[in-house]
Amino acid sequence: MGYSQGIVFEHGTWKEVLEKAKQTNKPVFVDVYTSWCGPCKKMSQEVFPLAEVGAVYNANFVCYQIDAEKGEGIEIAKRYEVKAYPTYLFIKPDGTLFSMSLGSMEAKDFISVSKAAIADMNDPKPLAVWEKEYTGKKNDPAFLLDYMTKRSKLGKSNALLFDEYLKLMPEERRTSDTIIGLYNKEERYLNVNSLAYTNLLKNKDKFYKKLYENVYTYLYDGVVNSVKEAAQSKDEQLLHAAIEAFEKTPKNPLRMSKDELYMDYYKRTGDSSNYLKSAYNLCNNELMNISPDSIAKRDLENLQRIETAIKSGAFAGIDSANVAQLKEYTAHMQRNIISQKLNNIAWEIFQTVSDKNVLQDALSWSKRSLEIYPNNPLWMDTYANLFYKIGKKEEAIATEEEALQYAGNADKKGFEKTITKMKAGLKTW
Repeated sequence: MGYSQGIVFEHGTWKEVLEKAKQTNKPVFVDVYTSWCGPCKKMSQEVFPLAEVGAVYNANFVCYQIDAEKGEGIEIAKRYEVKAYPTYLFIKPDGTLFSMSLGSMEAKDFISVSKAAIADMNDPKPLAVWEKEYTGKKNDPAFLLDYMTKRSKLGKSNALLFDEYLKLMPEERRTSDTIIGLYNKEERYLNVNSLAYTNLLKNKDKFYKKLYENVYTYLYDGVVNSVKEAAQSKDEQLLHAAIEAFEKTPKNPLRMSKDELYMDYYKRTGDSSNYLKSAYNLCNNELMNISPDSIAKRDLENLQRIETAIKSGAFAGIDSANVAQLKEYTAHMQRNIISQKLNNIAWEIFQTVSDKNVLQDALSWSKRSLEIYPNNPLWMDTYANLFYKIGKKEEAIATEEEALQYAGNADKKGFEKTITKMKAGLKTW
């Protein structure tokens, strides 16, 4: 029956799951997710319940799910260095990680992940052996490439190894296909102070011939990574280096602005005063000055460009359903980005600030998000909660009840719960 209903996940503690793995002589498959992760929900709703997926995973693994932000999940995610969601961990009964994968995917690809993991488990050369060999072979480029491949399968950063490999390469070989392959694998670990980042920036025109726009995406990812690293160690020198590098990347409305990078740093370091300064600067000097009409005009222009490209045959090799999704996304891209930025800042302030003057300003930003994107139930929920926190209970309840009308079935319970709390005079945050 387990096979016919998809993956059957255990519900005990981590210790109990490992014990069952020992008793059944099976490795453990762990789906690491968060409550807010869209791709995680897609996998849970569309892939995990499939019979063909259950047949493979139930037969070969003890299956388990953890929320990376709750309970034991926090420590497990930290122990196995989970950085993105969903992440799939494959672990021996003794707790040793032997394979890792991530992201949403089709069922056939997810089944392939399990087969690759089984192959990794039977690898006669575990990571510990590679680590012992590393000291004596760190100047061997072929060894470094193989070592990085092994580490990549376990979701480990190769940032230092990438730099060591580049140092062994003469200047003219630092733009080779092998190097390009490393950038494709390691871009999420780039740091603005690394040789890998400097090499990418220096040779961006050469790389563009094969990486295209990914060159700029990888440079920007290096900035974001560096801001996160700076926040972890409260390293303001690294923060300033990241901002300087950001100034050299092309402007793109899809990416965070300089103020947002500062906000991310200050949020992570708990510096609420500087977070608010950057938030005020972004909202009052930029986002609030963008009119709904100008956003609609930009979205129309973007849509027309996509339609022209489609007519020219630029997307001839792409599935029609994916092309339709691209059109839908493009038609409202600016609206979604600008309104979401305003909403997210307003929500962050609602959750963390008690000063009614600041909350009143956040209310105005929330209102503008709804002017740009009317009837969005999540934006309306933010607006309602801000009303409630500044003491306007009637307006709060009315707005939340209106949001309930637009909410999807999966979200209705949350809105109903908030309305109940508001009517009872209870905290909603």
